[in-house]
Formats: sequence, C-alpha cells, structure tokens
Amino acid sequence: MLPLAIIRDIDDYSKIINEILKYNITFNILKFTTGSSGVNLLLDVPEDKIKMITDALTQNKVVVNKKGRVIVDDDKCIDCGACLSLCPTDALYFDESLRLKFSYEKCIGCLICLDSCPRRAIEEM
Repeated sequence: MLPLAIIRDIDDYSKIINEILKYNITFNILKFTTGSSGVNLLLDVPEDKIKMITDALTQNKVVVNKKGRVIVDDDKCIDCGACLSLCPTDALYFDESLRLKFSYEKCIGCLICLDSCPRRAIEEM
C-alpha cells in the first residue's frame, strides 16, 4: 500500500514505480485500488526478486504485505467456474470431469477469486 502521506500527486506514484524499474525487473500490476488510506497495488514479481523489491519499497515508506494463498471448500463449491476467468495464473481450473481444481503452486495469492465465488467456497488461508 502506498499511504496517502507519501503520495501527493501522480509524480510521487511514478517515483515508486521507477524504484522498481531501476532493477530492470519485469512485473505485472494485477490490481490497482484507491481508498481513504492510500493506493493499493497488487504486484506479480518474479519469486527470486521479491526480497529486493520488498526492501526497495520499504525504504520508500511503502507498506508491503505479502498475500496469502487460498483454499477451495469442495463441499461448498458447485463448479460454476465464476472464478476461472479472473485467475491470472490458471491456479483454478477444471479437470477432465469438469470439477474445479486448485493448484497451490500456481497461486500467487492475489485473492481476486474470493469475491467471484457465489457460494463463498474460496477462502484465504
């Protein structure tokens, strides 16, 4: 999260993004939201660069939270697929019998799928 105290205008936001870019790392912004406390960015950063980026952002007074993974409650899940199109890493998928499956290894913890489930079968671990 980029607290409002450190973001006064768009130039402040770009300084923080440029801090990441100076390490010549390709990353994806999976989610960008604003709220009363600041700007929240969900970044997909290569696993081997997470510490480097976390340190750089922390030095710039950015609040860094690592997201958790999710679990799927098979008893609640009705295999509707509402979560599939939102998953950026295909961690949620249908098997050959069209049952929803989840790959913990592919999950990056973006939590985008949580709100998509009409049965609340997906929960943060």
